[in-house]
Amino acid sequence: MDLAAYKPKVDLSETMGGREIEDDFGGKGIAVVVADRSATTVDQDGQQLLQQQTTAGGAMVYLTETFYISSKKNTVFEVRLTDKGLCLKKQSNGSTKEQTIPLKDIIGCRCLRSKRRSRGSSACTCASISSSNRLKVVEESSEEQDESDVSAYLYIYAYILKRNRRGGFRERTTITLRFRSFDRYEDNNREAQKWRAAIKHLVAGEPVQRLTYQPRDARKMLIILNPKSGSGKAREMFQQRVAPIFAEAEIPYDLHITKKSNWAREFVRQRDVYLWRGIVVVGGDGIFFEVLNGLFEREDWQTAIDELPMGIIPCGSGNGLAKTISFLYE
Repeated sequence: MDLAAYKPKVDLSETMGGREIEDDFGGKGIAVVVADRSATTVDQDGQQLLQQQTTAGGAMVYLTETFYISSKKNTVFEVRLTDKGLCLKKQSNGSTKEQTIPLKDIIGCRCLRSKRRSRGSSACTCASISSSNRLKVVEESSEEQDESDVSAYLYIYAYILKRNRRGGFRERTTITLRFRSFDRYEDNNREAQKWRAAIKHLVAGEPVQRLTYQPRDARKMLIILNPKSGSGKAREMFQQRVAPIFAEAEIPYDLHITKKSNWAREFVRQRDVYLWRGIVVVGGDGIFFEVLNGLFEREDWQTAIDELPMGIIPCGSGNGLAKTISFLYE
């Protein structure tokens, strides 16, 4: 059998109903199935290389697949990963809809596996809709993984800019690709990892060549949080709204909570700040300027300013700096 041409129709109704699904954070994604291994070659070291193609419009295409959802008759998804972003082209009953998620809106992707059913849960077709339609996934190394499901799931996380009368906001969107073409999880996971590596390289602005990915900078991010900023909800906001984004982007971090006035200033002035890849301040304008002044008080302040990018998560009362930055990039 020619495996490169093997694209089976797979019934997704048992897990996701073959339709848009909602995840834990309220975003939506598309449940699809993939099987195509013709887009790669192998070099003399045994490493997979990506065969790039160019479209008539000049876009560089890295990966392309046709996806089927058997619960929706005559519905086909063509998914392409290009240097512009992730292109989703839906063809159903003669009509075509196309959407491209720009690379700048994609923050990361992760390979996951379905979670083992808890004891006492029903596996029959008459199980409640709420439980049967929600896919539960865990990390690849988790002991809770469902050995009976050989599928590998690639979750692609994006925050798409939407416009309204008040300006704009970013809507969290999750695209779910399900790999279930092989009889073994290891083979399905290899295909998912191929897409993950290509996306991670593109998001990081790196050339896509070998289909493995290791971050160039493995250092953690330094998070300095003022728990008393604004209404005193900075810690809660970070845990609920910011920490999940770091997890989606697979960026590790060290969280330090300020203990008194000028604590952050002394911290960045005295510590070896080069242990971290950047600094994110969670609070208002005051805590940000504490960190900035602490950096300028260092003997190596010029190197520190050049090498350490800084960001702010606005949790203060006025947030004047964050509003200015937002207006500048608007």
